Amino acid sequence: MRHMHLLVVILAAAAASLCAAPEQRAIWAHFPDIKSPEAVQRTVDAMSAARLNAIYILVWYDGGLAAYRSALSPMMAGAPEGHDPLGALIAAAHARGIHVHAWFANGSYGWKQPGHVFTVHPEWQLDDGSSGPERWYDLGQPAVREFERDVMLDCLANYDVDGIHFDYIRYDGRGVCHCETCEQEVERRSGIPRATSDGSTFPLACEMSGNPLDKPTTAQVLATFDNRVPALTLNALGTGEAVLLNWHASDTPHAAVSAFARQMLERFGAAGAKVYQLRNTETTVRYGPGSQDSGVRWLEGLGCEPAAIDEAHLADVPPGATVVLHNQYLISPAAAAWLEEFVTAGGHALFVDGPVFAIKEPALQRVIGLAGTGEYFNEFRAVIPAEGQELIKPGPPVDLDVEKRRAAAWEQFRRDSVTDLVRQVYAGAKALKPEAQVSAAVFYDRRSADSVCQDWYGWLREGIIDYVLPMAYVDGLPPLEKAIDEWKAFDPTLERIIPGLSIYRQEGDQTVSRDAASVLAQQELCRSSGARGTCYFSLEFLSPEIQAALAGGPYAEIAEPYYPGGR
Repeated sequence: MRHMHLLVVILAAAAASLCAAPEQRAIWAHFPDIKSPEAVQRTVDAMSAARLNAIYILVWYDGGLAAYRSALSPMMAGAPEGHDPLGALIAAAHARGIHVHAWFANGSYGWKQPGHVFTVHPEWQLDDGSSGPERWYDLGQPAVREFERDVMLDCLANYDVDGIHFDYIRYDGRGVCHCETCEQEVERRSGIPRATSDGSTFPLACEMSGNPLDKPTTAQVLATFDNRVPALTLNALGTGEAVLLNWHASDTPHAAVSAFARQMLERFGAAGAKVYQLRNTETTVRYGPGSQDSGVRWLEGLGCEPAAIDEAHLADVPPGATVVLHNQYLISPAAAAWLEEFVTAGGHALFVDGPVFAIKEPALQRVIGLAGTGEYFNEFRAVIPAEGQELIKPGPPVDLDVEKRRAAAWEQFRRDSVTDLVRQVYAGAKALKPEAQVSAAVFYDRRSADSVCQDWYGWLREGIIDYVLPMAYVDGLPPLEKAIDEWKAFDPTLERIIPGLSIYRQEGDQTVSRDAASVLAQQELCRSSGARGTCYFSLEFLSPEIQAALAGGPYAEIAEPYYPGGR
């Protein structure tokens, strides 16, 4: 018997030697990854092949639909009769030692149409004056926060998940809401009377950024910033015209901006019709496709049908059409010459933010009617109609100092609203299941998080979140090193910050898996910096090459998922 006891001790020690220290080796996944029993099997097989030990599965999105059985939310479409996607994943994953975290999209609605929730509660949609097709929940309303809290806690109560996970736990930016509930609350908190303008007219004042052009030559200045730099211009060339919105206007959620853009599109005969979005190759290579994609959504919100073209296909644009150049800072000389010929012959061009690196081209100067650049800005600015023009009818004047104070009050209100939802869910989750982990996917640096009213540093400080996963979807090591330095200034041992890394990259217009070497390099940087794990976005891009590299390299030894304070 004594020898048997000794054998058990030896075997236990040997098994322990094969296990690494707890480390979270996680991945984000979506509904198609669990839509059917076969999809569930493929998911756990792929994770096991890569020796991953935790999955964050999107279970609530698409207008308030669920990937599980719930009395609060209808099931997402497409699951076979009798199949419970989340329940099946939990059973299969737990059998393989994989933890399951239910992932919820809180701020973004995820559906262009009214969908489930906004059909039942249309008043719960954020009313911020934006023209885009993206819909957002109005988290400033207590009823919305209570509903989302109940959705998350209902899932936690009824399923054996290891945690619940926030995403889009933010707004789309700083700004205001025009619903009565939010306006009354901000006025009560700040003591500042609500604005006399509803944001549908100029002047307007808000936080904005831009790469402005300056030095008008032939352009008519329709509005200026408060420093007298042109903000909106119209230039006639031959029988065509070009309009410039001289900042990141598509990011400004004011109805006046959308109304002006629609007015110009109607002037061009392009409202509700096809427009051609020029994506100059050089700009796309340097800045990526994300900004151009946001331009597509903006144009769709204005009622247009955008069609992407590059400089090699400009001949396909019909005469008299409208070409949109959204954040196109680099424009080839050939494309600039084509634009001049196109507009002169009766075509139309709409520029959003100044093409500051291309304005040296004389042809482009003649198209836009400006010949130089101003200084980049990212601050509170006003856009004021110019005297003598008749295209923009001015609304009530604005006091810049009052508007700054009002904007600060709105920003604080939005930040507090998001934090209140996190606080409510955390308290409810710990009351239901103290061991369940509450986490959030967040913007990876403080500046970008602040820009969307996401105070995740404050959540960690207050202790209303167990840990966060900053989405550091960056290329190479230097930007990741910079992010890690920022995190460690707040949390030196990275006890409650688990980096989120991308395992995809852009290849032209295609999104493909990264090469395994770059994935391993970022993972090693995180580990050597003291991170207790990483989470990869997303399962769709977990190629066999990456699976083999992880399993045969950093994950050769099995490990339990890491959580702050253990389980």
